[in-house]
Amino acid sequence: MRGTPDVPDVVLVDDDDLYREVLSGDLIDRGFSVLCFADGPSLLEALRDGLEAKIALLDWDMPEMSGFELLGAMIEEGITLPVIFLTGHSLSERDLHALDHGTVDFVDKVHGTDALAHRVQVIIDG
Repeated sequence: MRGTPDVPDVVLVDDDDLYREVLSGDLIDRGFSVLCFADGPSLLEALRDGLEAKIALLDWDMPEMSGFELLGAMIEEGITLPVIFLTGHSLSERDLHALDHGTVDFVDKVHGTDALAHRVQVIIDG
């Protein structure tokens, strides 16, 4: 694995259990270490407790706290983890809004894991 047990390559936040399971499995098969969360508040709490990672993949649409709201909370708390938004409803307005507020990329879920894994690796490699 690329990451160490203490610092995963990727934290994945998505409220869709099946998508989260499939995507994390695909990323693990590609050599990434992945830690999953079902909602934004859970990740935020873990980050407050000292969790570190190389990149965060955040679902844009989640019921309790959207990915965008989660990014805002992370920024307010000084958490500088690179973020890629995942969505099934890609709109150019969302892309620009997210990029203007600190995210490093925006990926439509229909593009599949290959494109996402490549983007994740590019960001991790700096």
